[in-house]
Amino acid sequence: MDRPVVCQAVMILVGRHPLWRQHILGAFILATGLVGCSRAPAEPEPTPSGASSSAPLVAPLLWEVPGSWTVLDGPRSGARKGGYKLPKTGDDKEDAEVSVLFYGTGALGDSEKRFSEWFSEFDGDIGQTAKREAFEVRGMKIETVEAAGTYKLALGPKIGPNKKSPMQMVKQGFRLLGGVVRTPDRGNWFFKVVGPNDTVEAARSGFRSMLESSK
Repeated sequence: MDRPVVCQAVMILVGRHPLWRQHILGAFILATGLVGCSRAPAEPEPTPSGASSSAPLVAPLLWEVPGSWTVLDGPRSGARKGGYKLPKTGDDKEDAEVSVLFYGTGALGDSEKRFSEWFSEFDGDIGQTAKREAFEVRGMKIETVEAAGTYKLALGPKIGPNKKSPMQMVKQGFRLLGGVVRTPDRGNWFFKVVGPNDTVEAARSGFRSMLESSK
């Protein structure tokens, strides 16, 4: 059989069965010496998990990060648009973590809904005593919340009507710093710091500066 015809047949088979690609091509090339068949057909980029073709596209918010914070590696998928580690201070035994979250321009970006979700990660109704503040930066309204208590770190998926994990690790003396930047045309962007009390306290000014740098 003609070499081009053989190549075409192999590529069709590989295209129909992408999971066989490496095994089919490797075995076929070794057996026949048809090196020209080693290029697999181009594939479209996979659609990001949770992405919707109807979701509005907006320009991302920009912010500055304190120099002592470390960028956390990992995919920026779903609502998570950034992550940072805050080095532990004082007698704290572990670092704190910062998350930057964006839920689109719809109802999922409701600030009170998100703040309530964060408060529920602590024992008791800490939302009732949470400290709140509001200010403006470059025409954008920023709201912050702060609370402390016993943090319940989820060790599994959150299930049930209350969206709680059946397995949790309890951490005493934790603090939450949270904020939302309300943009006029790019939805609400959320910033969340959770960690041991002293470490989060030490990051207070850096967190405020990050919010104020938003643009």
